[in-house]
Amino acid sequence: MRLPDGRDLAWAEYGDPFGYPVILCHGVPGSRRQVPPFDALTTERHARLIVPDRAGYGLSDSMRGWGLAQWRTDMVALVEHLALGDFAVGGVSGGAPFACALVAEFGGRVSRLVLVSGVSPGYGVRVGEPLLHPFESAMVRMSVRSPVLARWFMEPLAVIASLWPRLYIAAMRTMVGESDRRELARAEVSDMFFDDLPRAACQGTAAIVRDLAIAASDWKLALHDYPGAVEIVQGCDDRIVPADCASRLAFLFPQASVRLLAGEGHFFVFSRWGEILSALLARRWRHEQGVQVGRAGEL
Repeated sequence: MRLPDGRDLAWAEYGDPFGYPVILCHGVPGSRRQVPPFDALTTERHARLIVPDRAGYGLSDSMRGWGLAQWRTDMVALVEHLALGDFAVGGVSGGAPFACALVAEFGGRVSRLVLVSGVSPGYGVRVGEPLLHPFESAMVRMSVRSPVLARWFMEPLAVIASLWPRLYIAAMRTMVGESDRRELARAEVSDMFFDDLPRAACQGTAAIVRDLAIAASDWKLALHDYPGAVEIVQGCDDRIVPADCASRLAFLFPQASVRLLAGEGHFFVFSRWGEILSALLARRWRHEQGVQVGRAGEL
């Protein structure tokens, strides 16, 4: 779709086109194709999964100075274009700040928020830094302190992701624990990444560096008044987003429930997609009964 400022915004939809809407915020790097590869299950649960390309990824145009405020404006346009009433929001890994920004923007229209392996404010700078893989830590800090240098340093990785995604996945396996290596070895998961990575990196590294810097920032989102349920799910063996990020996320939402999964790493969203989907759809009954929920303050 064409946004009011002239940029193009792309998204993909999965599952039941008449089902309950769920907006899923992809990781970093990622694109509209970074989804659990179980469309039949999504359809069976009557979920309409909507996955936007953030600016600078996939088919969505980049924009200088784009950040959480511009993301909120982009999503207002998309939600109005799709004529959504209430909807659930999920955020995976580096998609967490963007999922939280949707809660800040739409308030009570977001029926439920689920954050999976999510980064927290200060990621890699004040939260989790001693536990991060050294390469991930260096990339986050470089993205904050010298984004131009970070883009230059990451450019070869973007080329590898675009042209040789199998090699990129092989390198990723060296950064994660045994549970994640098993996830990445699954054919349906690796095939999904082979499809996603070239789209995620097709515009270069600017969006990746920007999103890492956003993750490391304070976010500055007003979230304490959000009335909906919040579930934070985190693997204890995650070597990309350490478990203390889950605790920091929980401080943003007084009502949040936190699930720490022993023996799980970063990519358990794929093997546990049924559970994650159930959490996202826990309040679907409002939609099925035809109850339309307006913006916060209009209930």
